[in-house]
Amino acid sequence: MPRKFPAVTHALAARHEALWLRLNALHAQIAPIAARRPLSLVSAYSITIAEGLLREAMPFLGTDERLPVAAEDHGGLVTQLGQALAQLEHWESRNAGWRHDLNAYVWLVAGDAILPVRRLRPKLVTPVAERLDPKREAYVADLRAKVAKRIEQFRNR
Repeated sequence: MPRKFPAVTHALAARHEALWLRLNALHAQIAPIAARRPLSLVSAYSITIAEGLLREAMPFLGTDERLPVAAEDHGGLVTQLGQALAQLEHWESRNAGWRHDLNAYVWLVAGDAILPVRRLRPKLVTPVAERLDPKREAYVADLRAKVAKRIEQFRNR
């Protein structure tokens, strides 16, 4: 039976992104072996890591079902990890949206907070001031000239 997903918070978004990176890394490590020898056994250490990651993914899966034990062969494990990654992507697509003003995907958190989806490596666009204050610009130019003069005096001593 489907359950309600938790509300997105800063901590939950950070947890999702960290989990996605770790699951993706393990999937990338297991997939080449599974392509060559799908029935070969996975080490106990890798199974333990996979079970821990799958357990951490439970809040994002949207189900109350018990997790199956991680598969013992590479083919089964890569399938389980791929399904978990797909469900994480689904959760992300439901809880993130595109912001045209920032030119990036952001998490839909409550309040006015803007939290970009960091795993997508956004190149944020900052809004440019429409009108610059001429007095401030003159002050900054004068200050820069004074700093440049002091640097030159320091070098010439």
